[in-house]
Amino acid sequence: MVSQNIRHEVRLLSRNYWFISLSLVLVLLCLYAGYNGLRHFERRQADQQQAIAAQQEKEDLIQEVALTLSKGEEHPSAFRLSPMNVAIYTGQLATMPATEMSKLAIGQSDLYSHQIKISSSEDLATLSFNELNNPVQLLFGNFDLAFVLTYLVPLVIIAFTYNLRTQELESGRLRLLASNPINTNLWLLQRFIIRYCSLALILTFILTLTAVIVGMAFSLSLITFFLLTYAYLAFWFAVSYLVNIYGYSSAKNAVSLLSLWILLVLILPTVINQAANTVYPMPSRVTLLNEIRQTKKELSQEQDKVLDEYLRNHPELIRNEGQNAYGYWQGYFASQELMEEQLSPVIDRFDEQLTKQQKWVDSWGLLSPAVLFQDGATELAGTSSKNYNEFKANVRSFSLDWRAHFMPFVFDNSMLEHSDLEALPKFEYRSFLGTSGVLVNISVLLILSVLMAMRGLALEGKQELLSFSRS
Repeated sequence: MVSQNIRHEVRLLSRNYWFISLSLVLVLLCLYAGYNGLRHFERRQADQQQAIAAQQEKEDLIQEVALTLSKGEEHPSAFRLSPMNVAIYTGQLATMPATEMSKLAIGQSDLYSHQIKISSSEDLATLSFNELNNPVQLLFGNFDLAFVLTYLVPLVIIAFTYNLRTQELESGRLRLLASNPINTNLWLLQRFIIRYCSLALILTFILTLTAVIVGMAFSLSLITFFLLTYAYLAFWFAVSYLVNIYGYSSAKNAVSLLSLWILLVLILPTVINQAANTVYPMPSRVTLLNEIRQTKKELSQEQDKVLDEYLRNHPELIRNEGQNAYGYWQGYFASQELMEEQLSPVIDRFDEQLTKQQKWVDSWGLLSPAVLFQDGATELAGTSSKNYNEFKANVRSFSLDWRAHFMPFVFDNSMLEHSDLEALPKFEYRSFLGTSGVLVNISVLLILSVLMAMRGLALEGKQELLSFSRS
């Protein structure tokens, strides 16, 4: 029966011009989506290279000045070796390199900055990781390969599976099949599996072609992306199979499946995100900025007291008697640290609420296959909110190390030397997010698919009797 089913389904699909036409349209959509992802990747790379070149130019100038002075010669830009100039003007560039997988899933990379200038003049609370973008684009998202697979492929599945059983029922062929010693639900399941394999082969070809065209090398992440796609396809085929088992009319099946698509892909993700904002609302950013301004004003008015308090907490920075008195920059650096200590509760509330929101989405996202697929795809691409939160944490941690490195030079009123430049901290982004979270998403999708298929098989006798009585 399996071989006959395969031959029958292949014959039907090969003669179905709508299936062939939609397959070609799917190829074109995926190629166009891959092109959009490639353009975004190239723009991101170009912006980052430009920022790196500008930063390198500043660092080369500092190196040139230090090398000239180390030879006992004079240089007109010797002031650039002051610790304040290096800590603030030169600074350090923190970058989040793009991965090749980001060509397939743009994710949050159009919302968050992937390069931050680390400077001792910046407060941790005001470090900006957001980028401005077209609000219409932010509403509907980017047309990348993940968008095509998430929103459009389920519609293709619905179009070619909604009436696999009801069509046979309405034509009377199902009665003829039921009169034979075969399990009609198993027969139907085989038809779904054959069509699943057919679409999986087509998508494998499309994804492979797109990956080759955009210049991607095969990797573990790409293979995992394929597995995630197969699991997402299996879920929608299982949903259609179960609806076919329960349904007795092609029109009602189509309406039911489209309603489920709207619920699971459009409504449920929006409800989950809005619920996260309602249950764990973010503190007002305007309030935070006002507190920062007020704290800065108070600290600047009492700079001498601030400096005295700071030196009591850091006695190792106190100079011997007879040296120059402390000036503006010592008070400025001291006030920066004290201000962050005073504002840390407000900043912690921001981070705590953001973490709770992410956990909420991760927990309730199990109800939506679209959330599971998008979350897994963007995590593989390194463009998920988790990746950017990790980058943000790395930048903030390094910012503290960067300012702390210059504290002894600032309070000692000493200029940097060539050897000191070699010892400057260097930012390096390291991601500790692996594929374990993506494998969980794949497992959940597959488990749900198997449960729905088993439920459909268990309904064999009762549904057959009900369908015949209605017909």
